[in-house]
Amino acid sequence: MWLYTGLSVSVSIWIISGIYVFPRIKKTYDRGEVFTDKLLNTWFVMWAFHHVPVILSSLYGVWLMPVNRTFALVGGFITFVFGTVILSAGMIGFRSLHRSTGQDISKLVTSGIYRWSRNPQFIGWALMLSGISLAGRSGLAFVLTGVFAFVIHLYTTRMEEPYLERLYGEEYCRYTLSSSRYIGIPKK
Repeated sequence: MWLYTGLSVSVSIWIISGIYVFPRIKKTYDRGEVFTDKLLNTWFVMWAFHHVPVILSSLYGVWLMPVNRTFALVGGFITFVFGTVILSAGMIGFRSLHRSTGQDISKLVTSGIYRWSRNPQFIGWALMLSGISLAGRSGLAFVLTGVFAFVIHLYTTRMEEPYLERLYGEEYCRYTLSSSRYIGIPKK
């Protein structure tokens, strides 16, 4: 019982904090500003309250899926490691934590892994959560991971991309023609 109560509380806090965070992100983007420390910290806390239920439901096999345990563990581990590598490559590509977190907008990064994806950190993050979900064979974890991917997609397409286009103009437009939103072969 404690597990389901904890999962419900955590998901509720995630939803409530999202109701607070996303309008402020939109307002920040509409004004052409950078994230404040308060907004960024709230963003991280919001996603922590999403990730805790993913991890707990995977550890305890909530809504256990009929997947071979060995396949789930090996496949989950490989997916998690692959996601960690992509996420790390994305962060390294920015060469700055402030740039990686949207607090430094002085330069559009288009090299390294950003030639293959405009959002490698989100891809890596989603793969890591998918790996955890698969290893735990948890249907609830997969549902929460799917919600994560959907929310990040909306955040990226509805808020971040128009902001970047206004911020970097033609340079960003050319970049979108040469690099996939999520993952793909760079175009000339």
